[in-house]
Amino acid sequence: MQIERKRAIREALATLASSHAIVMQQLELAIEMLNEEVDIDDIPLPVQTLHRFGSRQNSLVDPDSQSVLWKGRVCFLGNNLLFRFFERISRSPNQFISYDVLLDEVWGGRREHSSIRGVAKRLRDRLALGGMAELSSKIDGSNSGFYRLILV
Repeated sequence: MQIERKRAIREALATLASSHAIVMQQLELAIEMLNEEVDIDDIPLPVQTLHRFGSRQNSLVDPDSQSVLWKGRVCFLGNNLLFRFFERISRSPNQFISYDVLLDEVWGGRREHSSIRGVAKRLRDRLALGGMAELSSKIDGSNSGFYRLILV
């Protein structure tokens, strides 16, 4: 398959995944507002609640679409190291996670430490391109051998 065709297919799939994530976020918001309006808190949501990190309601990791949702924006990462790395550091916001833990839980085995730094840089770049420069800057690797997502 030609490179341009592959790129076009990848972009079309990314657009579909992002659209899906936005629709799911809006559905959850509408259900939440409706529940508040009719004062019904004991009815479970008919859609799967997305994994929220931190205490912010507008900060999400969506494993179904492999996307990051931040302040009304969606950044599709895909089923790859970028998403797995972000998902892992978002599970323990503000806590340093060692390279050993990251290699074990994200990569599934030993790699060079430069692999982690490379993925962190690509993730920051992708988030910034997706309009999430603020979130991108919260990925902290300043403590040698560790990464964290700063959300305080």
